[in-house]
Amino acid sequence: MSEVKKPNFLSRLSSLFGGEGSPMQAASAELPPAELPKVKKGQMVLPSHLKTAKPNPKSALLRDDQRLYNTDLTTLRQGVSTYDTIKKFVRSSPDLSASVTSYIRTAITSEYTAIARNMDGTCNPEATSALAQIITRMDVMNDYTIGYDDSMSLRSLCEAWAKEMMQYGAMAGELVLNDVLLPDKFQPVSVSQIKKYPSSDGKKMIPHQEIAGQDIVLDQPTFFMVSIDQDILDPYPQSPIESAIQGVIFSIDFMNDIRRMVKRVIHPRMVVSIDEEKFRKAIPQDLQHDKEGLKEYMDATISGLADEINGLEPDEALVVFDSIEISYVDHGNTNLSNEYEVLNGMADAKMRAGAKTMPTVVGQSGGTSNVASSESLMFVKYVEGTLWGKLNEMLSKMFTLGVRLLGHDVYVEFRFGDIDLRPKSELESFRAMKQSRILEQLSYGFITDEDASIQLTGHLPPPGFKPLSGTLFFNAKVAPAGDGYNGASNSGSTLNQNLKSDAPSGGARGQNKKADGNVIPLQ
Repeated sequence: MSEVKKPNFLSRLSSLFGGEGSPMQAASAELPPAELPKVKKGQMVLPSHLKTAKPNPKSALLRDDQRLYNTDLTTLRQGVSTYDTIKKFVRSSPDLSASVTSYIRTAITSEYTAIARNMDGTCNPEATSALAQIITRMDVMNDYTIGYDDSMSLRSLCEAWAKEMMQYGAMAGELVLNDVLLPDKFQPVSVSQIKKYPSSDGKKMIPHQEIAGQDIVLDQPTFFMVSIDQDILDPYPQSPIESAIQGVIFSIDFMNDIRRMVKRVIHPRMVVSIDEEKFRKAIPQDLQHDKEGLKEYMDATISGLADEINGLEPDEALVVFDSIEISYVDHGNTNLSNEYEVLNGMADAKMRAGAKTMPTVVGQSGGTSNVASSESLMFVKYVEGTLWGKLNEMLSKMFTLGVRLLGHDVYVEFRFGDIDLRPKSELESFRAMKQSRILEQLSYGFITDEDASIQLTGHLPPPGFKPLSGTLFFNAKVAPAGDGYNGASNSGSTLNQNLKSDAPSGGARGQNKKADGNVIPLQ
């Protein structure tokens, strides 16, 4: 009787995970396409600026005017909520406004790319072409059949979202579909109006828009919300600049004190002295022994003299009797600049730390150019990790749904251009090196023709383009000349510090080294 040999542990693993017909082989095949979501046509949310759910078309919308020209900014701390207080200070505080504006202007670059990719990451030309048409219609073309179209362009939308992200720590919006369930526009929603409720099973949060006394349930796949640095113990986002509020209040309070001290200490003050003996001789006789009448006469004289002097224009002369003496008090050599500088530096430092910004960005840097370059680079990293990345994430999700509703089983990769503080004229040599690298990858077949074309031009290849991927057409023996900085007007510019040492690179020193590298023998 022959003995049946039992398979060992390794052979079992091989048959289970690597053999033909094994579960692993089945799982390595393409996943089934994701089911299309059940969506509704029309717009769910209300515009966030409305104060009533049914506004009167014959009444103009109210303008939010803080009257900053006549407002003590420290009173803005009495907002109805933290969101409201942050919004007011972002609008009124010069330093905080400069910080937020710098984040927005830096994050939203002038160029972007949008690619529709298959689930394996390869470019889908048909879906990418459909995506380009969606972006063009939503960004440039208005709906001419409805009269004035108040839909926002892509850049305006991103500016609004970026400000929401800085003020409230998140951005939200709805992909509005037309009557045939195709993408029509993006409708932003203020995060300050979003309330979250637990689902019936308690496993997820359902957003609601509470505005103008109306509760709108946003449990729809066309509503999107992205937050930054979300605390998992708190269902609501927090503003990344919330910690700057105390610093801003301190700075404003300090500036108010300085404003009062300037008038009291720095500016010269006019002093009027009245010779009491001469003044009493000029008092009418009927008032000499009338205490009440005498007091009224003296008060009226002093008040009239004060009004006359305070109302003088700089070019007007002052004529007085010899019983009145006019002089100026300039407070000598009073100097509080050192104390003011220290206190102002403390206030600015607290504000910058809370606003997550750098001194160079808000014009408060007093360091060298190397320090300014380092601060600029760190600020770029801040922006890339916050607004820049979150805007790409938000638009990628919303455009993905829009393209999938057209029947393409793809996802969208939307990306703003890389942040670079150098002028375009200085970037030409870098672009030449990038082009060489992309063409070399295309030549070896590491990327497709569509990927290469989008990276180089921002568009798909034109009709009739001859495929080049994997044809080894590119000769990369001769690398681009220079180190990438040739032609730049300043090799030590903001993101390009010259880190090369000025020490001799050879073994010989100073005058003992010839141009050809030979050593001169000593006599």
